Amino acid sequence: MSGPVIQVSSKEIDEAIKKLTGWRWGAERAVKYSLHEAGSGLKGDAVSETKKRYYLSASEIRKSLTFKKAGGSGYHSVTLTSIGHSKRITDYKVTGSGENIKVAVKREGGMKPLKSAFFRDYNGRKVVLWRPPGVSGPARRVFSPSVPQVMKNEETVAEMEKRTAERFRKRLDHNISRMLAGGWRGEGRKG
Repeated sequence: MSGPVIQVSSKEIDEAIKKLTGWRWGAERAVKYSLHEAGSGLKGDAVSETKKRYYLSASEIRKSLTFKKAGGSGYHSVTLTSIGHSKRITDYKVTGSGENIKVAVKREGGMKPLKSAFFRDYNGRKVVLWRPPGVSGPARRVFSPSVPQVMKNEETVAEMEKRTAERFRKRLDHNISRMLAGGWRGEGRKG
C-alpha cells in the first residue's frame, strides 16, 4: 500500500532551528520525535477511516497493518504498511439465505444482489459460492478486495495525511516548548 505522506515544510524546520539555536541536535531531535509521535497515531487513523467507507471489522484492518519507525543521522521516517490477500466476501457485509444473497463492500453503495450465489460451510466457516447462470461445473468462492486495496481509497489517504500533519505540528510545538523549558531528557544546550 502506498500510504499517507507526512510532509514537513522547510518553514517548520527553519522555525525549529531558529527557536532551538544553541541546543545540540535540537531541531533534528524535535523533528524526529514529533514525526514518530505523529506517526504512531496512523494505525488508529487507518482503522477508523477505512471503517467509515467499507464494511470491514477493525480487527481485520488492524491485522494487516505494520508500523515502523526509522531514524538516524539526518533520516527520519514512519511507515505504515498494509499487507494482505483478497478477503472472503463474508468478511464484508452479507445477508440473505438460499439463493437470495445480498452483499456490500462499500458503505455508500448499499446492498446489491449476488445472483446465482449461495452459502456453504467450508471447514467450519460460512462461505459464499457462485456458479454462473446456465453453466454446469464447480461453484467458485466469492472473494472481494484486500485491506491494502480498500485503504488506497483517495478520501481515506487524504484524511489520514491531514490528521497526521495536524498531530505533527502540535507535537513539534510541544517538543520545542519542552526543550526550551528544560524538560527534555538527554543532552541540553551546547556549553
